[in-house]
Amino acid sequence: MRASQFLGISFCILLLGFVLSLASCGGSNLNNPVSDVDTTTQDGETSDDIVELTQNQDMEEPGQITDLDVTITVTKKMVMPGEETELTASVKGVRGTSVTLNWLNITKHGELSTPSENAVTWTAPDTLNGESVQVEVIQLVVTVISEVVSVGTSGIDTDTQIFSETKTVLLTVRN
Repeated sequence: MRASQFLGISFCILLLGFVLSLASCGGSNLNNPVSDVDTTTQDGETSDDIVELTQNQDMEEPGQITDLDVTITVTKKMVMPGEETELTASVKGVRGTSVTLNWLNITKHGELSTPSENAVTWTAPDTLNGESVQVEVIQLVVTVISEVVSVGTSGIDTDTQIFSETKTVLLTVRN
């Protein structure tokens, strides 16, 4: 007898739970406490604690970068064996959060000092291995990461853009 009472009570609880779960499907019957047009009211008092942010809808977005303006300055484009030349990079018109320079010695003749700095020194090889002229190819890869955070009526917006440009410099080594 006890087993049948236990099964009857368990069945009623299970049935009640099933009915309640069906009744609660389909969303909440409470109003959303946060809306798109929140208003703050104060009882006749004003304080300096509240900051109102306004957004000008007609304001133009700052100009987007389409190409990087990268310039490389070389002290000497033609050097003798063992001689040094300095290469300096400049990037203009960038509102970047991060600007990365990477100098690459493509043909592996000679040696670059500190390939991630703005100004590098390239040292020509001591010998030309029987050749009268060698051409060194050096590339500069510039990467700019631009992050913009703006506050508007819809909240905080972030925009991240990555730009990259490669420049090539030819250096000549002559006896």
